[in-house]
Amino acid sequence: MCARNKNIAALGNAGLLAAIVILMLAGGRSIASADEPIVGFWQTTFKDATTGQVTTHVWDAWHSDRTEVQNDTGNILSGNVCQGAWVPLGHRTFGLSHPSFLFADPTHPEFGWTENNEGQFVDASCIILERVTVDKSGNNYAGPGRIKCVAGVDPFDPTAPVLFTENLTITGKRVTVDVSQLPPP
Repeated sequence: MCARNKNIAALGNAGLLAAIVILMLAGGRSIASADEPIVGFWQTTFKDATTGQVTTHVWDAWHSDRTEVQNDTGNILSGNVCQGAWVPLGHRTFGLSHPSFLFADPTHPEFGWTENNEGQFVDASCIILERVTVDKSGNNYAGPGRIKCVAGVDPFDPTAPVLFTENLTITGKRVTVDVSQLPPP
């Protein structure tokens, strides 16, 4: 009986040790993400890849849990604050998928805007896709992007009818606190 109890205790200790190792590895993964050079707050510019014309300015926060939030200068009815998810692609390069819904607004009559439905969901969605590389200084990034809008609520659906696409050139610079501009104590 005593030997059997020792075997059970050993199995319990082995299980506890395995659980601790798993937790440590999972925690290490989160810490590793925080070390990615994309993590932080950025002032970003989207330009039309063909004309070079600025299409929007963006405050962009990339988080260590591989989520991201944008606040852009677009019409609020177009959904100017939305979230995304990112992955490391290697060599300081990162991919972003950033979905959003579309709402009726006068700047996009092609999506069915009328005076009676302004601000209502128009059964369409978009996705911003980015592939950006952070430079060696860690203070700038650049790369191509694409906005694709489709009919329906799922911009990830490859069978959804495409309503609009735009290729982008994206540049960003890191935002930091300039302590010299803070109010005195």
